[in-house]
Amino acid sequence: MRQNKHDGLSPETSPSLYTQGFSKEETMGRVVVEILEAGRNLNRKALCSKLLNRVESAGSEEEEKHYMKLIRLVLERDS
Repeated sequence: MRQNKHDGLSPETSPSLYTQGFSKEETMGRVVVEILEAGRNLNRKALCSKLLNRVESAGSEEEEKHYMKLIRLVLERDS
């Protein structure tokens, strides 16, 4: 089976997706790709875990807010 790789960004080579000017959608997409490429199941727990790691390593308050908005988006429930 052929797998398409993204552009090689990983937490080790690019710890801050926010500082590269990615939108919320782009950041979330890259986080999803990292989870799937690691062979993990994609679910809320995995997304929140990955995003919380990003919050902890955030280099600025703006970056932290960016990731916190994504966590809220993941945890939001439709009424």
